Amino acid sequence: MGTKRVGWARIKSLINENTNGLRMPNQAVETVTAAKTLVAGDSGKTFLINQNGINVTLPTPTAGMNFKFVMAQDYATAPCTVTAAGTGYFMAGNVTPVVDGTGTGTQHANGSSHEVATFAAASLAGDWLSMVSNGTLWFVQGACSGSAAIAFSD
Repeated sequence: MGTKRVGWARIKSLINENTNGLRMPNQAVETVTAAKTLVAGDSGKTFLINQNGINVTLPTPTAGMNFKFVMAQDYATAPCTVTAAGTGYFMAGNVTPVVDGTGTGTQHANGSSHEVATFAAASLAGDWLSMVSNGTLWFVQGACSGSAAIAFSD
């Protein structure tokens, strides 16, 4: 077999193509100001939730579906919730308060009855909850500014 020569222009082009392919795209962000039911096409988005009584309903989970919820403002008068669609789709995982650095007051979703995550009266702007599904459960993790700022319920 013979040798193939590659010029500098082609080498630079290949490097640029690889660099462009490695860049992380901007994450889709949506502000939620009223009740919202998510659909599968919303997977991968970050939702900025306003302060008063915003209720978000998750779609029926499929493996790999994921969402992130961030409080965009401090709690004012009514809690905001994220609720699993239908019955039998539960949340499993933890939300840790980080205000004192000890993790005291960690809230746990048990994976067998918890279907609602609530940004409660202690929630502040920046408190967050991330969810990913295996098709049955919603695995959650998050952080909040104070004990019980995010809580789980049936």
